[in-house]
Formats: sequence, structure tokens, C-alpha cells
Amino acid sequence: MSTSRAGAAGILTPALATAAAFALALVPAAGASAHDALESSSPAAGESVTADPGTLSLTYSDTLMAIGETTDGFAVQVTDAEGMHYESGCVAIADSSVTTPIALGDAGGYTVTWQVVSSDGHPTSGQYEFDYSPATLEGAHDGLTDPAVCGEPWAGEPDGAGAPAGEPASEVPSAPAAEAGSAATPSPASDTAGAAAADLDVSAAALPGWAVVLIVLAGLGVLAAIVVLVLRRMRAGGDDPR
Repeated sequence: MSTSRAGAAGILTPALATAAAFALALVPAAGASAHDALESSSPAAGESVTADPGTLSLTYSDTLMAIGETTDGFAVQVTDAEGMHYESGCVAIADSSVTTPIALGDAGGYTVTWQVVSSDGHPTSGQYEFDYSPATLEGAHDGLTDPAVCGEPWAGEPDGAGAPAGEPASEVPSAPAAEAGSAATPSPASDTAGAAAADLDVSAAALPGWAVVLIVLAGLGVLAAIVVLVLRRMRAGGDDPR
């Protein structure tokens, strides 16, 4: 092997290794984009309220992706320790906020289970708890054994008179992730709350698949360009009569 060929081969090996490492590094980097996170809520996580708020509101870190007037992919449920439901089944979406009418029952802990569609188009879900400590139980509402359906009887309107504002919500997934930083435990009687909640890790959420493909293709393009350049140098060295 000529000196020029040996030199080109010496260049090729580390160049290929560097390009391959670069391409592989693009894949985990593509997963660093975070879904929208729950920034605030009312009632808030861990809060103790003394009056039935009538409405539950959730505010996220970015504008949520609601397509037209539909609420596909959005759901909010409010359950007590027995798994009874106190949400209306309707949700209203405005920019980064979601609201739903609620009507609480007896004093005690309540679990909020939510699902929304992030601005990146991916669904994300979570849970948190708050406490209800009214001065009197007069006017306490009776919960439903099943999740409420928008426009049908619910805890706040057991006779179905007057549908609350908002659009029908989607079903909450059977095992939603808990909101980051919360220690909420799903109700054992509620299938929709899930059997076990895990901390929501938004830092590891992935980019859309098409974006990952484009990034990987860009890395492979860099690799191909390096290979072509090195092979040209090898051929040029082989044609050199010296």
C-alpha cells in the first residue's frame, strides 16, 4: 500500500467513527423536547378548599392543541376516595387553559386526573390531589359510579337539566402518569385513575417521529459526505505515479 493510501485509510477510520457517533447522538438529543407541563391549577395540588369551587381550571406551559371545536384527546375527572365521579364530562379549552364544571360531595380528599394534547401534538396526562373541608355538608352532591358524559346527568345536575358549558371530553387513559412532583395515589375503585401513578417525566418526552427521521437523515448525510471525500483522496493518491 502506498503512503497516500495508508494516509487516506488512517483518515477514514476516525472520520467514520466520528460521523457515526454524531449520528447516534442525534437520536437521544431528539427526545429532549418536553411536552407541555401543568403549571397551575384551581383548586391547586395539595390545597384545602372550604367551599365547592364549582369549576376546576388547569393551566399549562404552552398553548394546547385543540383542533377546531373538538376536544378529542382532552379529559378531566374528579374522584373521591371511593372512586365516585364529580366532574361534568365537559371541557372548555382556551389557549393554555382547560376548565370543567365540578360539584363536590362529602368532605375529604379528591383526585384530579387529566389528559390534554400538548402543543407538539402528543397527549400527556397526570394526577394530583386536593382536600375539601367545608364548614357544613349541606348541599353536598352525590357522585356517579362511572365517568360523567357531557350533556347527561352528573353530580351537579343529577336530573340532567341544563348541560354545562364546554364540549364532550375524551376518556382518560387507564393508567395516566402522575403530575411531576405530586404524590397522588389513584383511587382503588376507579379504573380510569389507573392502578399505579408514576411521576410525569416531561424532560424525556420525544419529538414527533418525522422530526427524528429528518435529524437522523441529516447525520447520515454528513457521514456519506465524509466517506466520499476520503475515497476521492484515496483514488487521487493511487493515480499519483510517485
